[in-house]
Amino acid sequence: MATKEYSCVKKTKKAFEKALVSLSKEYPLNKITVKLLCEKAELSRNAFYFHYSDINDLVRSIEDSLALEAESMLDSLSAMGFPKNVYATVEGLINLFDENRDTCRMLFDKSFSESFTQRMNKLFCDFNYQYFAEFHGESKRVPFEFFYSFLSSGFYGLLGHWLDNPELMTKNEVIAMVYIFIKRLMVLGDPDITNTIKKK
Repeated sequence: MATKEYSCVKKTKKAFEKALVSLSKEYPLNKITVKLLCEKAELSRNAFYFHYSDINDLVRSIEDSLALEAESMLDSLSAMGFPKNVYATVEGLINLFDENRDTCRMLFDKSFSESFTQRMNKLFCDFNYQYFAEFHGESKRVPFEFFYSFLSSGFYGLLGHWLDNPELMTKNEVIAMVYIFIKRLMVLGDPDITNTIKKK
């Protein structure tokens, strides 16, 4: 009985999530009302308010679910060494976003979520620092954060463009290109940014 009840709750939440993602293709967040959402999901307002306090709460729930999935993926890859780990991470991340393409396009839109990209950045910055440090030494966290800010801006820009235009490149081509960029940036050049600036 308990399993059946849980399945019903899960189905209801998924219906609201799918309805919001679908509506996000037509409306900005501030134009999506609970009434419109319930009509799209074909569920009652009581059902919505039983699970969520408002639409922003639903957005946070979707974001939390995807972030948790990404974190779980990273945990499963934590024992791998560089550079094999980098390829597996890039492949896993792009697969995850591709499988949740419409959801990610919604969350990358700052009118829906200002925290999703930052949250992903923090997750992958912390994860990749250990491998960066293996090549360039410890105590370089601050330069790495600047480096990762540069890297992630390019990565999410590339990813967003591909999610909007999947016909331009295959997923495998995108994975290969991103992997080459990240691997080269992580192992080449002088990691001592402060020292490089002083020399100039």
